[in-house]
Amino acid sequence: MKGKSSGIFKNINGEYCRISSYYIGNNQKFQVIFSKDWDDIATRGAINTTSEKKILKLIKEEGFLLEP
Repeated sequence: MKGKSSGIFKNINGEYCRISSYYIGNNQKFQVIFSKDWDDIATRGAINTTSEKKILKLIKEEGFLLEP
């Protein structure tokens, strides 16, 4: 995410997701919401995880690229 705490990604199918990272105490957490904006209807269920590897796998396997 180029040093930011959140970013909007788009895949080749036109699906958007917003990935956010945040801390609770010393634990980093990630949230993925499958919509472009917070007020849009999500295209599928959100993902909440502490695993950065899970998020990187999702981005790679589904072809998501960071929107400028």
